[in-house]
Amino acid sequence: MDTMPPITSSHSTGRTLAVGIRAKICITASLLAISAVALSAPRPPSNFFGGVLHARGPHGVYTEIRFEPHRLVAQVHEPHMCVLHAHLVHGDPHASRYAIEPPQGGRFCDELVDGEIVIRPHSPNEVSAEFRSMRMDWSGEFRRRPPGH
Repeated sequence: MDTMPPITSSHSTGRTLAVGIRAKICITASLLAISAVALSAPRPPSNFFGGVLHARGPHGVYTEIRFEPHRLVAQVHEPHMCVLHAHLVHGDPHASRYAIEPPQGGRFCDELVDGEIVIRPHSPNEVSAEFRSMRMDWSGEFRRRPPGH
């Protein structure tokens, strides 16, 4: 009668060690695969847009718009240098209206008190914007940009 030799503790320890190493290799491989997918995944688009606001004439002022949930911040550059904050009043796929909050300095922005900014998307990367109040009406085309460009 053939009998199997008894399993010794060193044989059992070796098998346990092999199973543990195999599990660690599988976990490491899985984490590497997840990391590779995360690194190659497209990044969400920037919420910064830049463009030139124009009144009736050919001269304009470069402006950056940063969209936040239910708000926007518009940085008006030289020669006017001021910042506008506005909160969403109405939004739909065709146009969003933002009420301009009291400006933080700058004559250009002061002229927009009690005004609004209307944003009309043309594509995920392009919008038109109208900055209007009782005293001013400026508009321009804006393109998605990386922050600080």
